[in-house]
Amino acid sequence: MGSTPVTTPACRPQARWRPPRLSPITARALCRRIQRQRHWQTACSAAGAQQDAAQGGWGTVYRPGKTDITDANFPVDGEGRTYHLGTKRGEVANRILSVGSEKRALMLAEYLEPAVPGQGLFMLESSRGFLTITGRYHGTPLSIIVTHMGMANADFVVRENRAVVEGEMAIVRLGTCGALQPPARLGSFVVADPGAMLIRRNPDAFGLEGEQSDVPPYTFSRPIPSDTALSQALQHEAALLLGPEGVCCGLNATADSFYSSQGRSTAWFDDRNESLLADLLCCYPEAVTLEMETAMLLDLARCSRGSIRAAAGVIALADRTSNDFLGADRTQQLERAAGQACLAALAHTQLDDTWGPHHNGSTPVWLL
Repeated sequence: MGSTPVTTPACRPQARWRPPRLSPITARALCRRIQRQRHWQTACSAAGAQQDAAQGGWGTVYRPGKTDITDANFPVDGEGRTYHLGTKRGEVANRILSVGSEKRALMLAEYLEPAVPGQGLFMLESSRGFLTITGRYHGTPLSIIVTHMGMANADFVVRENRAVVEGEMAIVRLGTCGALQPPARLGSFVVADPGAMLIRRNPDAFGLEGEQSDVPPYTFSRPIPSDTALSQALQHEAALLLGPEGVCCGLNATADSFYSSQGRSTAWFDDRNESLLADLLCCYPEAVTLEMETAMLLDLARCSRGSIRAAAGVIALADRTSNDFLGADRTQQLERAAGQACLAALAHTQLDDTWGPHHNGSTPVWLL
């Protein structure tokens, strides 16, 4: 907590722009409006995109229509839109906040500025349900993307955004987790520093041959490092909003499922995970959180040939020792504060992104 953050005072604007907050009623109404729009059938434009007007200053929700796909190795359509997220160059900023739910994304989008004052933010929802919101945070281009849950979705988000963004990238995950042990406690915001490891269920253990040869039902990977400077910036910004006592760091454990690989058991399945959490802490006594996405993000950043910097912070919703769960009102308060910390850490991170995705002559959505 005492380390020097990546930000400098010169990065901060003199006058901080404060957007009007949506009331809970307004936020719920916006969510309902977007849900209703999903059922509307609108005509495709010449560019092949469906457009549904969203009132209240939120702009237009674009829904790309179905078009022919090229390149089975990395599927894109004729516009260069990716297969799952549906975005193309100029629609995703180099700094990305990855969140699990649409409600969380819309809440944090209140803090983004549109490219043109008085107009709405850029919003695109793919046919697979991935929502991308792009604007500016204190003048810095930034995208909020709904990643949903699990490692496969995290893989879609990192790889397909890398394909449509030129220059260096920074990705921060804001998620939720179970707290394994102190310093992580119910309601803590925990930064995955020094990184994350992966818990995998081993299908070979559950067959007859596996039982006869004593194959372990779960395996643990070695730790995967996070970006040190970005993680420190995240801790710094979170401490400003939550207080130093509300923020901690430690090794994250990422599981390939919510139930079996996180030590949850029922009578319906033979999961053989009764000792899983004890085994985890025996192997990694420094592990403090348990969730489902961070290790994938960090691993892809590590393998990105130096082009992606990644960090993650998670809110401890559940105490895996006491089985207590955080209340809904407190959860929303923490999501808002931690989300602002993530946005600030991203905006203050220096990247080699001057070329940008508008190199082909088109204007990116954050400069329209």
